[in-house]
Amino acid sequence: MTGIHRSLGAALIGAIAVSLAPQVQAQSVDAGVEATTDEVRRGLSWSDGEVSGSADARVGFGGLDASLRLAMLRKSDRHANADAVADLALGKDWEAGAFTLRTEAIGHVFTNADSNMNYGELGLGARYSIGPLQVGGMAWYAPKQDNIGGDNLHLRATADAGLPGFPVSVFAALGYTTGDTQDSRSARLRPAGDYTDWKVGAEFNQFPFTFGVDYVGTDIDVAQTVSISPFADLKHAGDRVLARVRMSF
Repeated sequence: MTGIHRSLGAALIGAIAVSLAPQVQAQSVDAGVEATTDEVRRGLSWSDGEVSGSADARVGFGGLDASLRLAMLRKSDRHANADAVADLALGKDWEAGAFTLRTEAIGHVFTNADSNMNYGELGLGARYSIGPLQVGGMAWYAPKQDNIGGDNLHLRATADAGLPGFPVSVFAALGYTTGDTQDSRSARLRPAGDYTDWKVGAEFNQFPFTFGVDYVGTDIDVAQTVSISPFADLKHAGDRVLARVRMSF
């Protein structure tokens, strides 16, 4: 068993132990599986532009929430040929009048990569609801880590709304990613340095199924001919349309 597999195994056992601990009474449990034409995060493909599948679970308890998501990466160039990633998160919402504040810690654990690709980040944000419209902002900061070539900061503004009388919602997001270094490994999360990304889309929800279509893109110059880094994967950092379907439990 590799070190990465041991890390993943320990993380999974820890998450299960937390969710099943006898002294903790789960207040909510959500889970589901999803298929998508591309696993895209912050405008960047994490699955080499290929079809991906994922499974996730979330448990709320004692004012906190713990979640685990497993996603296929299809030998991702961005993550040193990793087969999959496990995202483990622990978060809490704080009510502040009309606003809801959000704090969270996330660990990303990669399996079968050519080298250690694991890293962690912290999140802080807020959201505000006005009738069917919800707007929000979030910042995720990954402190300096060798596996991402330094530190990384991602800022994101979001808006989503349900259409009254219809099981349809629309959404939009605008993000900006920056960091203090630009080397081979920092190209995993910033392929050509600081960049902006965007996303607009719509979802049709008829429990237990959700069908979605997204348009995502970045302002990264994907036509660059000079190799920046083996992790940059510029050919999968441009605009594209995604389709996805999710089944909830």
